[in-house]
Amino acid sequence: MSTDPIIEQAESKSGFRAAITIATHFVVDVFSFVGVALLPLLAVMLDLRTEQKALLLALGSLCSGAIQPIVAWLSDKFDTRALGTLGFVLAVLCIGNLGMASNFTELTILYCLGAVGIGAFHPPAAAIVGHLGGSKRSMLIAVFFLAGMTGGIVGNVFTPRFVEWMTPTVDGQPDTVAGVLGLRWFIPVGLGFAIMLALSIHKVGHRHAKADEHRVSWSPSQRRGRWFAVWVLYVANMIRFSVNMALIYLLVEWTERVVLARHSADAMSSELGIEASQLNGILQASMQVGMGGVGILLGFMLAARFEKLMFVVLPILGAIALFMIPRASMIADGAEVPIAIFATILTGVGFGAVIPVSITLAQRLLPHRTSLASGLMLGGAWMLAFVGPIFAELVHKGLANKPNTPGFVLDAIGSLPDGLSQPMLDGLGLDAAFTATAAALFLAGLIALLLPHKLIVEVAKH
Repeated sequence: MSTDPIIEQAESKSGFRAAITIATHFVVDVFSFVGVALLPLLAVMLDLRTEQKALLLALGSLCSGAIQPIVAWLSDKFDTRALGTLGFVLAVLCIGNLGMASNFTELTILYCLGAVGIGAFHPPAAAIVGHLGGSKRSMLIAVFFLAGMTGGIVGNVFTPRFVEWMTPTVDGQPDTVAGVLGLRWFIPVGLGFAIMLALSIHKVGHRHAKADEHRVSWSPSQRRGRWFAVWVLYVANMIRFSVNMALIYLLVEWTERVVLARHSADAMSSELGIEASQLNGILQASMQVGMGGVGILLGFMLAARFEKLMFVVLPILGAIALFMIPRASMIADGAEVPIAIFATILTGVGFGAVIPVSITLAQRLLPHRTSLASGLMLGGAWMLAFVGPIFAELVHKGLANKPNTPGFVLDAIGSLPDGLSQPMLDGLGLDAAFTATAAALFLAGLIALLLPHKLIVEVAKH
């Protein structure tokens, strides 16, 4: 450790700036899961169909992901942090006002604008944390990732309870609209963190010293090898994020099924919607525990020579756990909820724990484009994750009874043999949707076999 007071002061400032960015990531991801945790309740309040719930999640994923490569490219080009902070402000204002939505269209606009803002925050923030981390890049990125996962846990668990606390009883009935409008109390907290973020990092660059010189020294084959590895990481992350989004939808549907069975009810009510939201929040938080808990361990302990192994093994193990979530009663009848919670944690490990490793590895592979590398691993992959909930819902419910399905499509499917047409029209059920999503996660593990192990070890020093 240097005893030069100037160097010590610079390191202290870097640590403070990184800490502010990491703390802000916690708050950002609290906001990012507000809508997810409340989706069962919002579905009751606004009378949402299953395909509308899946579409809402898909559009949120698309909007959050699509903005990230754009923000990443602009941040690299102009060496600026401002877009991330502005995005966070947009997210705070939109998500804090979700209670204003009176129909699906208004909810979609607020939810998607909030997703755009959340997405805009991530590439600049991840890039600057990696830059400030220096030789401790992997550890700081892992802490950054854990902060987001912790924020997601808090958002999932706390939000439904906060809305319940804020819900008054009018004429013997809960006024859930007033309860959701209570989210406006979140806005001052979010804006306060946005101000601290702006003051801390807007004058800090993130380009590596001599990164362009280092890039010029690469041979054409080295450039191709680095970009090939980045694209393998990108495709695998795209599938993992799609699984993430599909599981969000599946857990919403599974919790509603559990709550209806508990009360021997045929349809959801506002009271059951709050109960389902609370159970859903716990399960969504469990997913975050798996993602963040093991993610931080990998960031602190994983050596480069084992990175490829983790990219392969963890998704495969997560796929097995995901397959078992709706079949938890087979293990212990009556204990399906705690078993499902444990399986959800393991599933989160499978698709999420290697995400911070993919970010740091991509930054090492492209040291001259750290925002772009971060944007590809996060938003670039997340942008295409919108297929996850749509895919899961189609396997679950099929195409029949959907008002927007063109008639010629239904006619074409109906002309197929019954063994093909029936599953496509009526769906295969919730358990089959879990199985199909597990198969996708298994595929992500197999794709990681293409990563060049030698190159991963070589860039570990960058």
